[in-house]
Amino acid sequence: MSAPTQRVAIVGGGAAGALAAVHLLREPRERGGLEIELIDRTGTFGAGVAYGTEDPLHLLNVPAGKMGAFPDDVEHFHKWLQSSGHNFKPADFVPRRIYGEYLKKLFWEAYENRPANVTVNLFSEEAIDVLFKGNEAEVWLNYGTSLRSDKVVLAFGNFLPPAPRTEDQQFLSAPKYFGNPWNNRIGEMIKDTDDILMIGTGLTMVDAALGFYHTYHKGKMFAASRHGLLPTTHKLGFTYPSFQSEIDAQGNISEMLKTIRAHIKTAESDHGDWRGVIDSLRPFTQKTWMKLSVREKQRFLRHLKHFWNTARHRIAPECAEVLYRMQWTDQLHIKKGRVKSIKLNGNNKFHIDLGKESIAVDAVINCTGSECDFSRLEVPLVKSLLSKGIITTDPLSLGLEADAYGKITENLYTIGTALKGIMWESTAMPELRAQAKELALRFLQ
Repeated sequence: MSAPTQRVAIVGGGAAGALAAVHLLREPRERGGLEIELIDRTGTFGAGVAYGTEDPLHLLNVPAGKMGAFPDDVEHFHKWLQSSGHNFKPADFVPRRIYGEYLKKLFWEAYENRPANVTVNLFSEEAIDVLFKGNEAEVWLNYGTSLRSDKVVLAFGNFLPPAPRTEDQQFLSAPKYFGNPWNNRIGEMIKDTDDILMIGTGLTMVDAALGFYHTYHKGKMFAASRHGLLPTTHKLGFTYPSFQSEIDAQGNISEMLKTIRAHIKTAESDHGDWRGVIDSLRPFTQKTWMKLSVREKQRFLRHLKHFWNTARHRIAPECAEVLYRMQWTDQLHIKKGRVKSIKLNGNNKFHIDLGKESIAVDAVINCTGSECDFSRLEVPLVKSLLSKGIITTDPLSLGLEADAYGKITENLYTIGTALKGIMWESTAMPELRAQAKELALRFLQ
């Protein structure tokens, strides 16, 4: 008796969803068939928001030699660069659009070389609901199509940033308020003499500022956040021995912070660098996070998250140089303060109250990063699954409740950003490639 065909529906065709499909296609199957339904409303399978940019100044935040799509071959991306005629070294920070090409190439190669017993169906539609009947799931798409599946993987990727929490929300409908910082047409809708406020000073703001620099924008740019912290710069060549056993022996954030600071002091006194200390924590960050109590996680989010993000999520030296040049020439101004109000005057000028000061600009771009509180999302599939109790937010409202492998129910899984509350580190390529392979192995067993 032949083994039945296993059916897997993947909702989301960005980096996480495409990698899940690639790993399913590459892992050997001893018996039975496989049918993959890959659903993405944009119809662009592989790159997603993160790697869909066309701006050559938008660089990867990790050197090429560490960005391979496979856990057992982290140099795969650099090998692909060499075989594709790109002249980059392993330590180079490559334009993200080239990485997007790499992911698309991986997906389409896996698609075209799929085994005879594997079927892949692509849907350029939006999944709006999932119904569960016993061990079977039925995924409904916005044009009325329904797909039957044994396993469903939610690979949402990044959502739009949350709107500023101000009393007056009329500015949201203004032509030059941009709630989607990843809209590639923003530059066309803003005059080159417009003054601009970017809400947020993290990686999304860096992308926006670099884009305007690339188009020789003449107006002033402001970037504001509560702490006014910019991402730190990569400085390669520093390592530090692991001290994870010390971290494991501690039960609260204060003790861990004290230990990390002591090791940074030791590293710097020995001609090292704090980056090596932070990097030595990377392989164990998920384990450390999961053992913390909810209370300790909340303390971290309240007091240390912004400092961790600037130290952990760094930018390429080339990007940092451009930001420095923009500040030195008074084109970019970093402001420390929380947006208390945004009001429009009769000339469509935005007046923003930052607490200690106010500024007036012609355009506002929300660069605060992806919304991670699923209860606030206006996404049909999310709203439906939440209303039925099929998915729930994690205790920190950073994503979805799931186990360490992304399992929500017996036939519903998630991958990537939705696991941020459970894993903390769950958005970068090292985590995505490991999760994609783990899912493939679990499903195919």
